[in-house]
Amino acid sequence: MTGKELLAEAKTLEKNLLNFFWRQGVSLDDGEDLVQETYLRLWKYRDRYEKTAKLSTFLFILARQVMIDDYRRKMRRTKRDEEYADQCELIQQPQDPASTDDVRWAVSQLSRPLREVVELGVFQDLPYREVSQILEIPEGTVKSRMSNALKKLKEIFDERGS
Repeated sequence: MTGKELLAEAKTLEKNLLNFFWRQGVSLDDGEDLVQETYLRLWKYRDRYEKTAKLSTFLFILARQVMIDDYRRKMRRTKRDEEYADQCELIQQPQDPASTDDVRWAVSQLSRPLREVVELGVFQDLPYREVSQILEIPEGTVKSRMSNALKKLKEIFDERGS
């Protein structure tokens, strides 16, 4: 598969990538930038893609790394610009949960590892095997994180009386 064919096929997953970033707490504008950065990385590492694996798996691995790199870059900038960087959160949590979608708000309350598993396993509808490849963790860890995430979501909804 040529580089152009690879990018063309990856372009069909753009909406999934945007949703992935958005559900991780990234704004729509930043998400679009991260999608473009993911495509640049795909082009850079196109020789590492093996047709035996699904392109979506490879693309989500790249997207996750792009998001982590962006997070680290922003953290460095924040530490440099603000005296109390340890008190700042990069991921903005909704201030008024009643004004946002209840499920999105509840998922945003989860820790990043649990949120990633929910995003990939539930919202992207990927099998645990692919989620484990993307997150580079054992499949059993994916299952336990999913179980913990579902328990935590139940607690969140029980506390809110939803």
